[in-house]
Amino acid sequence: MVQEGKSENVNTGETGDTVALQDVPEGAKVRLRNGAIAEVTGNPRDGGWLFIRFVEYPGDPSKVGEDDMAFCTDVVAIV
Repeated sequence: MVQEGKSENVNTGETGDTVALQDVPEGAKVRLRNGAIAEVTGNPRDGGWLFIRFVEYPGDPSKVGEDDMAFCTDVVAIV
């Protein structure tokens, strides 16, 4: 899954152009393209989706604590 910009490899911490979603563990935090930070609450390990809960949402603070799903093109980094 190629992402724009730089992202962090889950296993090595190195930056690159991909985020391998199938390797993201529950409890990890991810940065989304819209600037939000979310905690991974589930990972079906299909490489396409993560189940998340928002912990920071600059554009709409009322979304903090909400559960959602993030598609691979929305995830830009592991933080």
